[in-house]
Amino acid sequence: MKPWDGDRPLTPRVVLEQKDVAARGLAFTFGTEQISEPTDWCSFSDTHHLVYVYRGGAMHSMQTALDWGPSGQMLPTVGDIWWKPAGVPCAALVQGEIAGYCEIALPRRAIGDTALLPRIKYRDPLMHHLVEEIYSVADRDDAIARLLTDSVAETMRLLIRDKYAEAPPKSREHRTFDTRTRTMLVDYLNDSLDSDIHLDALAQLTGMSVQAFIGAFRRAFHTTPYQFLLDLRIDRAKTLLLTTQQTVAEIASSVGFSTPSHFATAFRRRVGISPSIYRHRS
Repeated sequence: MKPWDGDRPLTPRVVLEQKDVAARGLAFTFGTEQISEPTDWCSFSDTHHLVYVYRGGAMHSMQTALDWGPSGQMLPTVGDIWWKPAGVPCAALVQGEIAGYCEIALPRRAIGDTALLPRIKYRDPLMHHLVEEIYSVADRDDAIARLLTDSVAETMRLLIRDKYAEAPPKSREHRTFDTRTRTMLVDYLNDSLDSDIHLDALAQLTGMSVQAFIGAFRRAFHTTPYQFLLDLRIDRAKTLLLTTQQTVAEIASSVGFSTPSHFATAFRRRVGISPSIYRHRS
């Protein structure tokens, strides 16, 4: 079984406990789920950035299919954080015993005219601590609890804006890529399709900070680095499907997908049909 990509019904979710908290424009959902059967965790929002904090439990497997970062098998540890920008899908298939998490829905406007930087299994002890502080008073409605919740939520909003979003327009480094840099990046990405490619490494190639690099990349290529890389991988896969006898699994590996199922999911999202059907139709 692979992460959901629209080709089957979503599995049911067995929620054992849920607490909802709203403060300073942020919506917090604290959930505890039973995951003894394979369980789909899928999310999408055009209007909100979504942040997921893993709070604990007993998870035995987690397979992800992400358009915005590395995918595949990855087991979370307590405090791991996923940062998902608005407008991109997220699908995971989990199984184990019990899983606890916090979903934070952050309106686009909450961090101003800027974008959330995608992160996978990122560690931030302060963010984790703030989440637990809000959970500790989630059942209370007294004045002190409300004040604490508002204060912590505002601190979190400012922290996200300062550390996990592109710099605001007035202070953003408006650096651009010259022709040589654009060519170098495209060549590097094409030569590294079968490797894990991280934003930090790409930024270092250009001598920029990650925030400045993402802004310059968007101005140069009119898309995000991950989306651009995904397009390159799918284009290479289409060529290999038509010009070689490699299996779909071999092609998936050669263009940098961790599993054939993740490759098939990403290919279908981009092309509209599965790799096998694409090969036979052409």
